[in-house]
Amino acid sequence: MKTATEAVWPMVMSALGFEDDAYIVAMHAGEFEEEAENVLQLLTVMRAAARQEDADSTQDTAAELVIALEHLGYHLNELLPALRARLDLEP
Repeated sequence: MKTATEAVWPMVMSALGFEDDAYIVAMHAGEFEEEAENVLQLLTVMRAAARQEDADSTQDTAAELVIALEHLGYHLNELLPALRARLDLEP
């Protein structure tokens, strides 16, 4: 998977009708995309380590996964309300 460039997310937000807060919403979308890719990679590494019965590597990767998920969650919590409001969707 390839993340969008910084130039793409502002165009996406403009197409969605964001105006004053387009830059910050675009930043959160880009960060979310990057971290989501990282989470997927960590899940793959963790599965591989577990298959190899490498408990230390599995635990180390799980610790990295927790950090990545927290970062992903932060950007999700910032991005989701703005998208919901813009699209007039109920929580």
